[in-house]
Amino acid sequence: MRLFFITLLTLASTGLWANCQETSSTTETIDPTEGTSWQVTTKSYLTTRTSSVVFIVSPIVGETVLDRRLAQRFCANGMSAIIAGVVKMDNPLTADSDLSIHDKSYVRALAGIQALMNQIQLTTPNARFGILGMSLGGMLSAYIAGAEPRIEASVIVAGAGNAAGVLADSDQEIVRGQRERRLALFNLPDAKAYEETLRPLIVNDPLSVAGNIKPNSSYLFIANGDTTVPTRYQRELRDAIASPVVYAMNVGHTQALIRAGTIHAGKITSFFTRRLK
Repeated sequence: MRLFFITLLTLASTGLWANCQETSSTTETIDPTEGTSWQVTTKSYLTTRTSSVVFIVSPIVGETVLDRRLAQRFCANGMSAIIAGVVKMDNPLTADSDLSIHDKSYVRALAGIQALMNQIQLTTPNARFGILGMSLGGMLSAYIAGAEPRIEASVIVAGAGNAAGVLADSDQEIVRGQRERRLALFNLPDAKAYEETLRPLIVNDPLSVAGNIKPNSSYLFIANGDTTVPTRYQRELRDAIASPVVYAMNVGHTQALIRAGTIHAGKITSFFTRRLK
């Protein structure tokens, strides 16, 4: 945590805040699910034009060019952007047998963002915060937006609630492979039984806190042809949030992410600008 604080002071003193140069740093904090030291990596694009900060949470494949392009765009429009590495790799030796890892991922992501927010507020007490996520990043961001009242705006692209349902139905390669191994490991007959096994173990789900998200503060991009984060779960999240702004696209998962991050980047930037400035 001290390293991140020092980095912010250095950036302010050297003038890098104003020109949006990319800066990588690491924040030392505690993993609340294990009680152990945890390094949250960040890639920041900072400006002094406003005190607005948008966190970006990456999808299951990790940081993407879309994340970086959006961060640069936000900064160019007067909002600091931080790509936050709050997804921790699970232990491959125990990930299949430990069904609690999904619940832990939400708790951990929230704690990581909160640690960054606390550090920023040491130097910028009046900072205003937004969050953006795509796919798994969207699910995590929806949970954070509902669990952390300092988040004033959220943009969720092809994200969802009902994590157990998504894990049972998704055709994403990593998710599907883990599901198939677990069906064999736990002698489960089908995906429905898998979902029912997971559900009581994922207490911290976006749907559990979606009702806390402030009305009109969430912008949802829904992919009508999605089988990776199945569309019905995206709509379930939409129905749980009070008065979200919704943009539906008649495309699949990957095309939805690409379109949101390119064609609709202006809409997303304008939304954050209106909510955070």
